[in-house]
Amino acid sequence: MRFVRSENRKSGFFAFLCGAALMGVLLGTVSYCCSDGVFLQKLGLAQSDFIRSRMAMDYASLMAGSLWRTSLFIAAAFVCGLCAVGQPAAIALLVFRGMGLGLTMAQLYSTYGSSGILPAAGLILPGAVISTLAIVTAVRESVSLSNILLRISLSERQENGLLEPVKLYAAKFMVLEAAIAVSAGADCICNYIFIGYF
Repeated sequence: MRFVRSENRKSGFFAFLCGAALMGVLLGTVSYCCSDGVFLQKLGLAQSDFIRSRMAMDYASLMAGSLWRTSLFIAAAFVCGLCAVGQPAAIALLVFRGMGLGLTMAQLYSTYGSSGILPAAGLILPGAVISTLAIVTAVRESVSLSNILLRISLSERQENGLLEPVKLYAAKFMVLEAAIAVSAGADCICNYIFIGYF
């Protein structure tokens, strides 16, 4: 019974984190509709011409860029996990990631209209979904280790060392790096299939 409750809590928290990313998508879309494009470009959340930049890239650059952007989020989540109060910053990463995706999709819809939304979705979403799920998992692990550190820092009892949990934490993040390599590959494949529609 206790195991079932623990699994339900884990599933519920994962759903909450996915919801935070979706909230970011919504905020990004609304921000694009209500804000000046120049301001958004200064934030680094929106590109001036997403499709043209995609067309100009070779596939090695595209894959490297995709890996680099997602790795930054994974690395930031890793660092947040090593802080006892890193939970809010880790969750904010998801919202920020979602905002970037929402801005890009809104930008493409604004430029190409309803006729371009399906190719745009095919171009962006498969790689974005895989990488976002990897970031959600990274944030979940980050919050989990942050909670352990917070509990230890507030406890009066002597605690065992954290070597084993930190080793496991690092191993999980290595697996997540492999997952984002898959997302970068999916990004390249989708670019090859859908870029010709624009």
